[in-house]
Amino acid sequence: MLKLIAGFLAAELLVGLGSASPAFADDASAAPCSMPIAVALADRPGTGRTTSTGGSPCVVLQDEVVIETGLRRQITTSTGSSDTLASGPLTFVRAGIAKRLELGVAPPANQSRSIAGSAALFDAARGASDLVLAAKYLALDRPAVQGSVGAAYAPVTGSGEFTAGAPTFSLSANLGLTLSSRLSFATSLVWGSGVGPDVRGANRTFFVFAPSFTLAYALDGSTTLLVQDALVSRQGPVLPAGSRGFVALQRAVGNRVAFDVDYEDNLAPRAGRANAVGFGLVWIAVAGRRR
Repeated sequence: MLKLIAGFLAAELLVGLGSASPAFADDASAAPCSMPIAVALADRPGTGRTTSTGGSPCVVLQDEVVIETGLRRQITTSTGSSDTLASGPLTFVRAGIAKRLELGVAPPANQSRSIAGSAALFDAARGASDLVLAAKYLALDRPAVQGSVGAAYAPVTGSGEFTAGAPTFSLSANLGLTLSSRLSFATSLVWGSGVGPDVRGANRTFFVFAPSFTLAYALDGSTTLLVQDALVSRQGPVLPAGSRGFVALQRAVGNRVAFDVDYEDNLAPRAGRANAVGFGLVWIAVAGRRR
């Protein structure tokens, strides 16, 4: 299902390159990914209940350590009941091990589901999502265009209904374009695997193509508005294509910290209506060496 690989998807974006931070305004010709600025590095927020582990074209600097984390709450409503899913902390730790290469790890994220019906409120499930190991290589970093390729692998480490039940993987290509002093566009194309029930109810691995498209508009020197649509070729072995969209605000606090709040809507729900809210931060915990 889409949720099982959402951590690989890109939900995932380039934020206000060229104007989201005053440092960019000081050097308009600077290559954005070479600047030690949190908003340019952010892989979050993403879509779905798992941690966003890719999508930004930028890679952290050599010897740099970046920590992303956040919380998410999703409510799915249908006739006579509502399903609430709380996820977090959704943490991703990234480290620059070479001039253009980063490695990252997303530890299992706690998940808790409760269902409210006409009779009572009760806990339906508790558990954790699978750990994710990721790598990303910066292929291109120019003032107007940035590009990278990435890979991620999730072994079976979660619990309850929130583990995929089998290893999953993804390969991605990420591109960011600066369109003007305030507007930028990013896309992430992901090829990977998911796990879901077939017509007999048995889980099996299936192939997924998941592109996402993001527009970022700098409202001022510190605040960026993000709009994204994340598509998926199918939500399960026998399920149709899916689409999730979000609107988010990201606020830079200096160069090393950025906060975000987001609202997400499932644009192709299988039953009822699903939407979510989330918030989080990106922190450059250890500064690296500028390229």
